[in-house]
Amino acid sequence: VYRLNYHLVMVSKYRRKCFTAAILVDLNRIAEARCADFRGALLEFNGEADHVHLLLELPPHQAISTYVNSLK
Repeated sequence: VYRLNYHLVMVSKYRRKCFTAAILVDLNRIAEARCADFRGALLEFNGEADHVHLLLELPPHQAISTYVNSLK
């Protein structure tokens, strides 16, 4: 039995306000698709103009670094 939740915060360089509403919608869709590819789940997604919060659940055999690289 396992439950691995990760709170991932992605910040823009120099905290520049570059994330628009359209970009956040696209990023949410992409993050959900990547979680499905990794057999995980995107539990929560929230963002502002200079950073994005993701709460996700991944199985123990998947490395979080691999997920972040695929998200970039």
